[in-house]
Amino acid sequence: MRRLAIILVILMMIFLVGCGENQDSAAQPTGIKTGSMFIQGTDGLSIEFVSGAPPTSVVDKEQPFGISVRIENLGGHDIDLGSDATVTVTGFDPADFGVGASDLKKDSPDPLRGVKIDTEGGKIPGGMASIDFPTSGSAFVNQKEVAGQVTYNIKADVCYNYGTVVNSELCILEDMLGMTGQESSFCKVTEEKSVDNSGAPVQVTSFRESVGSATKTNFIFKVEHKGSGKLYASSSECVEEFPKRNKVHVEIDTGISGGLTCSGLQDPSSSGSVYSGDVVLLNGMREISCSQEISSPSDFKKVVRIDLGYDYKQSAETSLTVQHIGG
Repeated sequence: MRRLAIILVILMMIFLVGCGENQDSAAQPTGIKTGSMFIQGTDGLSIEFVSGAPPTSVVDKEQPFGISVRIENLGGHDIDLGSDATVTVTGFDPADFGVGASDLKKDSPDPLRGVKIDTEGGKIPGGMASIDFPTSGSAFVNQKEVAGQVTYNIKADVCYNYGTVVNSELCILEDMLGMTGQESSFCKVTEEKSVDNSGAPVQVTSFRESVGSATKTNFIFKVEHKGSGKLYASSSECVEEFPKRNKVHVEIDTGISGGLTCSGLQDPSSSGSVYSGDVVLLNGMREISCSQEISSPSDFKKVVRIDLGYDYKQSAETSLTVQHIGG
């Protein structure tokens, strides 16, 4: 009897622990990481056609229609200028519907704030905008009679300037080489560090520190393209030129003035605690190695901030059927 009672108590404890874990999980909003002030995930902007714009079908004589595209910022980066998010509609000759090429390209009418986390850990949604075509404010109208019906595959691309903020940490010790034979309880130099990314399609997926010398620490981090869109150099407007593809601008700030050098970056520059340059991702990733000189070693931790800048393109597709009517 006593053994049965003990078993029942143990089962009850397991049940209560499980309930607590489920409650904690349910209380944590999707995309929010405990201890982080960044929205998580690999989204930037989303893009979709508004239902009914365009319609699924129109007739080939005098039936006007419009196209409306909705974009929403699902990541953590603020797009402060509407001109930094441009939507272009393709899939048909604009002359066939009575408009010009300029009627199929338009900037966001509003800035698009990134998703934020409030002081209580709640999610504040990002900015949203609807963009209507033709941009002239008139309407699309089929200009010629068709035989039977013709189906157009309509595509909307959004090209936008975006960025990722990344935080990690360095461990600096007065005795970097461990000459005393005692392991520091303050922090550990040689290990894989935790990484905190803002929500965005390009991420730093690993950060590892190691001892360089008595007055130097080394670190290596990996930049990866994790989104589903296409990646281009920052401020390139997503032009389809080989030198502009898969390129990210990287800026590393250790907060330690002078003595920072990094390899693997194109056209590097440095100023104070900041080192920056461009990197081309190969097969969606690239590792960057850095060394930081320590002029006056002592025991402290230092936050390393990495900023990634790039242009990004995402698409949505739908279809429009033009049907012939008699008469």
